[in-house]
Amino acid sequence: MTNKKKRSHLEKVMKWMAETSNHQPNGISAAAVDPLAWLNSQDPTCIDGSSFVTQRCLDLHKAKYNDLDKAQRTVFGITIIQLRARLADKLNVTANDVNESQWHTQLTRAMKSGQPADFSWNNTHKQCNIKVYAVEKLQPRCRQLHNLIFHDNSSCAKVRSKLLPTLNTNTTKCISLGGGPGFDHVSFCIAAQFLYDIQPHRNELLPKRIKTEVYDLYNHDWKPVMQSLGECFDDEKHLTMHHVDLRLDLANEAHEQLRSSLPSVDIICVQYVLHENASYLINDQNQIIGVMKDVFVTAPVGTVMIITDSSNKLFRCLKDAAKENGWRYLCAEEQLMHEGKRRAYLGPKSFLVLERLKCIGT
Repeated sequence: MTNKKKRSHLEKVMKWMAETSNHQPNGISAAAVDPLAWLNSQDPTCIDGSSFVTQRCLDLHKAKYNDLDKAQRTVFGITIIQLRARLADKLNVTANDVNESQWHTQLTRAMKSGQPADFSWNNTHKQCNIKVYAVEKLQPRCRQLHNLIFHDNSSCAKVRSKLLPTLNTNTTKCISLGGGPGFDHVSFCIAAQFLYDIQPHRNELLPKRIKTEVYDLYNHDWKPVMQSLGECFDDEKHLTMHHVDLRLDLANEAHEQLRSSLPSVDIICVQYVLHENASYLINDQNQIIGVMKDVFVTAPVGTVMIITDSSNKLFRCLKDAAKENGWRYLCAEEQLMHEGKRRAYLGPKSFLVLERLKCIGT
């Protein structure tokens, strides 16, 4: 008896993605396809045309969602483990350093006080070296954003549309606020490469190039760590470090580079930085102030903003500011209420995805 080799989840995804080329309009057979958008369009309950759909048909369709979820997680896991090992070696961070890290305690204290943690080289706590933080948090921080990118909702579909491969060289410009050593860049690049690898006509396409500007209060301290991460990821040319102080206005002279970059940005990512600065980011009327307020006003139409945090305490204020400036928003609560149940999702519990639809007052 011959044993058939069991296909991996990635092989299954590539097999059913090949079917998408049969449904492309004439002349654009090589157009990139968002796998989740494709699956949603093939929902048996929508395209069958009858009132009865067999359970087997439903199960087969559901299995494709599972294959996609498992495939992207597996690819991410393999990539990030290899990257983490290279980064630890380059920064001379040992497993014992990570095990003894006290960053969780420091970050918890910052979250409770609403004041930023100390990410400087001068941090006197011997178990709070930023090189250790970069290695310790690389996998969980990148994983949460990566999983959110593949969340099955219309707002995350907008994010994926900016990461899909194209026929010609094209760049997606990202701004990472409070982005430390460049975690967001890694997540976007791994997602973009996965979306390229599963395309049936990838030989006719080019992977989307991701260019990320990281803005951080401790930019001078993070820069050498970011450069090491870029070298380990073979992408140091598209990852740069700049200064931002979220407590100040965008008009502050320290924010010249951010003012220059905002009008052409595609994606803004703000991960795990707002809550620890909460005491500086809202006024007595619970209104967002500082750089975040100005970003809502300045970012161009079509910009997608991703916010994740350890708490949704600021989300009401952020949603109010977004609505006032022509953004639409989606967070976990709206996902459950308006777009049905979530499929195989284990990303951040507190997230906010925003898209700017129009400029108001201009």
